[in-house]
Amino acid sequence: MSITKLFHPECARFRFVASGQQFWFFLRVLSLIVLSVLAGAAWAETPLPPVRNLQQSVRQAVAKDQPLIVMFSLPSCPFCEKLRRTQYQFLAKDGYLVQQIEITDRTPVIGFDGKPTSGVRLAKQFGINLAPTVLFFGTGGKEIGERITGAPTADFYGAFIDRALKESAKAIKDQKPSGAA
Repeated sequence: MSITKLFHPECARFRFVASGQQFWFFLRVLSLIVLSVLAGAAWAETPLPPVRNLQQSVRQAVAKDQPLIVMFSLPSCPFCEKLRRTQYQFLAKDGYLVQQIEITDRTPVIGFDGKPTSGVRLAKQFGINLAPTVLFFGTGGKEIGERITGAPTADFYGAFIDRALKESAKAIKDQKPSGAA
């Protein structure tokens, strides 16, 4: 016997007629739906601040002798989300300026040159073809530190970040005029 949905207009409610086996099947399907919704809420994206003004952001970062860290990501990218949760939120809490931009976003942002641009244009400008890709910027929007493309194994990802931060710190120090502290 199949599940039959009967509508009673006089009492405006639905009623299911089913055998015991179908009832348990229906209950399992309903449970899976509820668990999927709850799991989706638990894995909701962890946002990093979005890029608004790259020119201003890089000045703030360099003033602290740090690079501006920008993650180029895609909406609903599980690798991007994992890195935001496990790496970049911790860097932000440690005082680094970490921002993200969606490579499909057409929302206007201010570029390093002070002119309007978008995530789509920035991704093209920097040759971003894969998400996540993380870039480290210094004075004037110059890319410093080795970019991190994709999501290499978790065991080594922190080492990639450490190396890029060391390279970036050296580049920022080298960019400063001699005599500037």
